[in-house]
Amino acid sequence: MDPSSAAVEVRKNETTRLYEALSDGQVVGNLAYEATGGRVALTHSYVDQDQRHRGIGSALARFALEDLSQSETKPRIYCGFVADYADDHPEWKGSVEINRSAFIATRTARDSQRGRQ
Repeated sequence: MDPSSAAVEVRKNETTRLYEALSDGQVVGNLAYEATGGRVALTHSYVDQDQRHRGIGSALARFALEDLSQSETKPRIYCGFVADYADDHPEWKGSVEINRSAFIATRTARDSQRGRQ
């Protein structure tokens, strides 16, 4: 199957503070968020290892950013994957606040830093 053709549904679960990606009814990835003092921060994303490189992380990032664009304040991004997604999509320039100093050194964050030097 072509990875880009995989049907992915994304939903917001306010109880667990997760955006969840579902494939065939099963949660295969999530993006955590924290809401404090009227601000929302996207903190960490995860996609099941056997589901990676299929656009699931991008679907989570897109859904969350579109959802948060309804807010009056800019969402803060602490997740390296979502920060890279926002950097790669100019429509988000100026509408998010990226804090790369708070990143945990993941492969994505290391690779993106190496490419920007």
